[in-house]
Amino acid sequence: MDIQLLKTIVCVAGVGSFSKAADAMNCVQSNITGRIKRLEAHYGQTIFERGRGGARLTSFGLTLCERAKYLIAEFDQAERELMDTANHAAPLRLGSMETTAAARLPHVLKELRHKCPKSKVSLRTGPTAALLTLLWEQQIDACFVAAPVDESRFKSTFAFTEKLMQVVAQGQEAVGPLLVFSKGCSYRSLSETWLRSQGRLDTEVIEMGSFEGILGCVEAGMGFAVLPQAALKPHVKSRELVCTPLPEPYCTVETRLATRFGTEDIHSLQQLRGILSENKAA
Repeated sequence: MDIQLLKTIVCVAGVGSFSKAADAMNCVQSNITGRIKRLEAHYGQTIFERGRGGARLTSFGLTLCERAKYLIAEFDQAERELMDTANHAAPLRLGSMETTAAARLPHVLKELRHKCPKSKVSLRTGPTAALLTLLWEQQIDACFVAAPVDESRFKSTFAFTEKLMQVVAQGQEAVGPLLVFSKGCSYRSLSETWLRSQGRLDTEVIEMGSFEGILGCVEAGMGFAVLPQAALKPHVKSRELVCTPLPEPYCTVETRLATRFGTEDIHSLQQLRGILSENKAA
């Protein structure tokens, strides 16, 4: 079976239309239509119902799409293992919390690039819950997430220890809204637990899209935030911010490198683990 046809099904199902799939796959719409027609002729079944609302999978299409996702993941894994066996050139797809990517990973990734020059490393950022979903669906190979990690689904190793700080603008008190990342962020969950322990159940929570956005709004006196000290260090002197450690047991949080059970570590991932271990020992 042509893997490109399977990728086309998954793409159309994901974006909801043939035209958007063409844009996503960098081809003309007639190519998408032709690929789907080939599959429909092969199976003698309609895969998509098309209407004003876009393209929707039929009952058979749903089954085929799920199998396609599985086969694509297996194909990609086999290709990566072969590339790794041949010349350690398998790409490494990483995920990371935004603050970890900003504060912890530049040095680590620079060292990894030096040790694995043939391996292309990509990085996606997001909250812990979203990263673990991507890992489970095999869209990334490993991710840096806040502990604890579900050890029944993932294996994880220690990466960093973070000290969480309450951040306010100079002259302000931490009584305004709590500025946070989207749901699924471990730091947000821990911050809300801490506030509940203080009896501050009525604290307003405002979601923001980026670390810089949160810092800017804190500095403007629009609220307070809870963020790791390592990510705050470069900004404290240049911004009018006051940072205070959260009380234990809320202050100290581990960042762990999580991977799926049942997958072999490619060379670059092995090297990454080694770098983290060396940094820990230092």
